[in-house]
Amino acid sequence: MDAEVLLQRSADVQSLPGRADQPAGSGAVDCTAYRLGWHGHRALTRFRLPFDQEEPRARRYNIFPLSTSSAAVRASLTSWSSNSQLVRVIIILALPVTASNVLQTLVGFVDTRMVSHLNQEALAAISVGRTSMWMMMSIFMGLSVGMTAYIARFAGAQQHERAKAYATIGLAAGVVIGLGLMLAGLLVGDLPVKWMVTSETVSGGAAAQELTQRYAWDYMSILLIGLAGVGLQFAAVSVFNSLGRTLFPMWLLVLTNVANFLGNLLLIPRYQVAGCAWSTTITTAVVAGAAVVLLARQDTLSLIGETLVRPLRKAWEMIKLGLPVTVQVSLRALSMLAIIKLITYLPDVESAAGQGSLHVGLQAESLAFMPAFAFSTAVATLVGQNLGARQISHARQSVLYCVLGAQIIMWSMGLAFWFYSDWFIALFIGNNAPGISLHAAAFLKIMAACLPGLGVGMVMMGVLRGSGDTQITALITVAAMWFFRMPLVILMAFDNIGGTDLGFGLGLNGIWWAMTISVYFEAGLAYWRFRAGHWSRVQLSDA
Repeated sequence: MDAEVLLQRSADVQSLPGRADQPAGSGAVDCTAYRLGWHGHRALTRFRLPFDQEEPRARRYNIFPLSTSSAAVRASLTSWSSNSQLVRVIIILALPVTASNVLQTLVGFVDTRMVSHLNQEALAAISVGRTSMWMMMSIFMGLSVGMTAYIARFAGAQQHERAKAYATIGLAAGVVIGLGLMLAGLLVGDLPVKWMVTSETVSGGAAAQELTQRYAWDYMSILLIGLAGVGLQFAAVSVFNSLGRTLFPMWLLVLTNVANFLGNLLLIPRYQVAGCAWSTTITTAVVAGAAVVLLARQDTLSLIGETLVRPLRKAWEMIKLGLPVTVQVSLRALSMLAIIKLITYLPDVESAAGQGSLHVGLQAESLAFMPAFAFSTAVATLVGQNLGARQISHARQSVLYCVLGAQIIMWSMGLAFWFYSDWFIALFIGNNAPGISLHAAAFLKIMAACLPGLGVGMVMMGVLRGSGDTQITALITVAAMWFFRMPLVILMAFDNIGGTDLGFGLGLNGIWWAMTISVYFEAGLAYWRFRAGHWSRVQLSDA
């Protein structure tokens, strides 16, 4: 869906000017009408009057359209005349993002389901490998946030050439960062895997531990090869989302699902966990190539020949702006690793199934995470573009409606998770691991209570990121994840802390409840920052 322009030229031909290449009064009238439609680009509708003269066909794939007069703008990312039009714009932005997230989850679902037929060690290995890779993804997320803030701000201010420059440099930076992370990951080797896979985390003795470690490193080392393509995909999606072109990433994920499923079907039976990893890596390369083709067709790469100094400075500005988000996501991932480690100190029965249940439960919970992320993406785009257009009141209004939309979805998903948790878990792993299914269903039922808070928190974080107020996001995460969640996890999970009788001793359920409560704490901090209003006064260094 293209949410960028909803233009309607007046039907009164007497008031319409002639085109720039023809003299006034010649009767040559540009009667091109742009409308919002279910397309990934501007839906171009033309109608001809009897005295129209032929004119060159407009480029359908120009990602940075020419600016238009304010009188022509009826409703867009920075201009709407009614609340219903704003709701429509938000839906147009959020629906493709939700679909994209569903498709992204489907990739993980297919991998988990197809690998679960191998053995429990293979399933645990994928969980460990993905957790390790998530740390590296945080760097791409930081770049993505920096790109969104700059590109949306310049697009809203109608400074399209500057937006092009930042888009081009961001794409190059994604590839370079991916190559650097690949080398770093290969140099570090399997140390993260050995740290996470110990005799306490794996049931079945030394043989099962060794097999899980080998599977996890095979999986992770192959995924490292495709990180340059991952970086390019992150950057490309940021460009599209910054401009409201949220349908393009959805089609890229359709391609991802098809290619990944076919790759799994061919490679997993022969190469097991390594086959799953190779399928993901090959798919990443294919989709990255498709992203380049889409971007090239939209003139986004036209400034690649600029001098080196300015592109390097632009890249650093985006990375610097997104660095707090990188720290934030890294700290969040580290907190999950710490929780995984704490699970190993629980009694043997809970410890053996704890990691797998956490992985499967989070996969199921992502069904609710997806619409919240969609509204976060929508509000980041709307806030960035409206701040660029100097329309703070519009930015505030878009925040309110995104929060309301997120609450409707999150309450609905919370009720579904509460009453049908067993069904959702079975959807992901079937009946292949009954021990994991039991604890994963308990996780999902407890976490259902956090979804309204998650919706508010993610929208507030989207506001801060879209405006460029990113430094506070890292501080919020430190406070919520490490100074609040981790002590609460220890207090609620164990009954003997430091040789004392402190603690509730609730085991895995105590961990799940601590995670739920901390979501509301983080949402409260993010809302407090939003109410302070600093986000509306952030000045980007090159803006």
